[in-house]
Amino acid sequence: MWKGDAENMHKIAALTSKVFHSSEEFKFWKLWKTLEERKIDPTEIRTRVSQIQWFHNYELVPGMMTNGSSPMLERAPYFQIPQDLSGKRVLDIGCADGYFTFLAESRGASVVAIDSWPRQGFFLAHEVLDSKAEFHHTNVYDLHPDTLGMFDIVFFFGVYYHLKNPLLALERVASVTQEYAIIESQIMNPRHPEGEGLARFYEHEELMNDPTNWWVPNVPCLLQTVRAAGFPRAELVACYEPSRGIVRAHKGPRTAGKMLTEDLFIVIDSPTVNSQVCGTVLISGWALSQLEPKGGIEHVRVYFDNLDDPTSELGEAEYGSWRADLTTHFGEKYGASGFQFTWNTVGVTRGRHTLHVLVEGKRGWHYRSVPITISSG
Repeated sequence: MWKGDAENMHKIAALTSKVFHSSEEFKFWKLWKTLEERKIDPTEIRTRVSQIQWFHNYELVPGMMTNGSSPMLERAPYFQIPQDLSGKRVLDIGCADGYFTFLAESRGASVVAIDSWPRQGFFLAHEVLDSKAEFHHTNVYDLHPDTLGMFDIVFFFGVYYHLKNPLLALERVASVTQEYAIIESQIMNPRHPEGEGLARFYEHEELMNDPTNWWVPNVPCLLQTVRAAGFPRAELVACYEPSRGIVRAHKGPRTAGKMLTEDLFIVIDSPTVNSQVCGTVLISGWALSQLEPKGGIEHVRVYFDNLDDPTSELGEAEYGSWRADLTTHFGEKYGASGFQFTWNTVGVTRGRHTLHVLVEGKRGWHYRSVPITISSG
């Protein structure tokens, strides 16, 4: 239960001497009181609910289930959505009948919902619940910070595999995410969440006789595409049912509100992949903006294990050293592109780790990573 509901429940209980045994009981009591005050007839609601073909199956009001095929009450716990969303701005992409839109709103969030194919169930639920959530008839490819703004949390449920261009869609999702996105998709081989990233393409309606199903990734591929689209960190939250997976994708302070851009090109020369290091380590390489070779790079930062996590930042590298090898390929305007950073590994836990170089530029950000082993010397 979010903080606002908890306070209201105690106040109403004190005034009415009514005992609420759970937050759900209080929520339903409050909803019925609101319907009474708005002079809405429950019988009329029941009739209107039955006249719509729903996708989401959930209890819209006490004792009144929608007729959808997707059992939301069974699935919702897998998503691990916080109980208290007060003060958060949430975007629900592909909202369908709005179960997650109204769930987030009931937990205190300010919610914007979008769908390219609006469903009547959403609008009826919006009316019945007296929702303040905004709805926009648009699709994920049209998302941009300048249109709907930025969001603390983004829901991207059951959309990935319906897209011909899921990586482009994820880039749009990342561009409006301030804190994290929760991404759910059909997946292949859920019992094998590690290994090579693979996806299967469906040209026609081979998957569930649905022509809108295009790409189905396995778990490694889902995680890889999420990171490649502009989320510095991503982890598997859950696999459920025969073939569904949920990923939580995080932004950090350096990448929030910025696009991952292909304009930035980064090479880590040292340390090399899978090398063993100890003591004082030189981290060096080069980075450049292809379109703005002079002034296109603003910062080069080094991270240990967790990219764009302030607690894992080792520091800012020196940038601008001369790289004669680049001038022979691209000319002198690209020469001052070298970076270097000195790191002392004393006290660092031995074993396998990852170094990340995060480059920020005028057109966005990009990164490169190198796996290393910290040895005892």
